[in-house]
Amino acid sequence: MSKTLYERLGGYDAICAVVNDFLPRLQKDDALSRYWEHRGDDGVSREKQLLIDFLCASAGGPLYYTGRDMKTSHRGMRVSDSDWSALR
Repeated sequence: MSKTLYERLGGYDAICAVVNDFLPRLQKDDALSRYWEHRGDDGVSREKQLLIDFLCASAGGPLYYTGRDMKTSHRGMRVSDSDWSALR
């Protein structure tokens, strides 16, 4: 049986490591930092865990993502095409 993407990525710990590195970089990015300006530590921690759960579940892992879909989550935030491009 072939491995899931989740397994090939290294599982939960590896995905956590990526998110723990990635999210702080987004928060410090000149073009994107405004999305976290008024977020408290609790909100950022919750967002981080939801991102981990989303990535794990989307990659075929054993987690169940309970958050909103990405379109709904970002609605009203005025995320521009250049904002999305900054993620590349």
